[in-house]
Amino acid sequence: SSGINAEYGLEESEHKLVIDALKEVNDPTRKCYQLVGGVLMERTVGQVQPNLENNASKINSLINSMDNTLEKKAKELVDFKEKHGIKVKGEDSMEDKSKSDSAAPASTGVLVN
Repeated sequence: SSGINAEYGLEESEHKLVIDALKEVNDPTRKCYQLVGGVLMERTVGQVQPNLENNASKINSLINSMDNTLEKKAKELVDFKEKHGIKVKGEDSMEDKSKSDSAAPASTGVLVN
């Protein structure tokens, strides 16, 4: 689900980029092109801008809703596991490993040849 959230985050940022670019256009009758269902449509800035702002708002609401749902479900999962004494194999060893790794210096991920 976080992958879907990331996709919608990209969609939202793309919408904002286009909205910002269109705000600099002072002529609402100026031609612009919008990709609708794989078809490039000729429109005017005045037609496209309100639709983009509406879509960006809806995407933002969707992202917030999905974040809240994801957080709620994660808490439900933790509560369920605690209530029923469920332990996932490897989960405790990962926590122990992360504690022992914190004492070691972190790798920078840089390869020098």
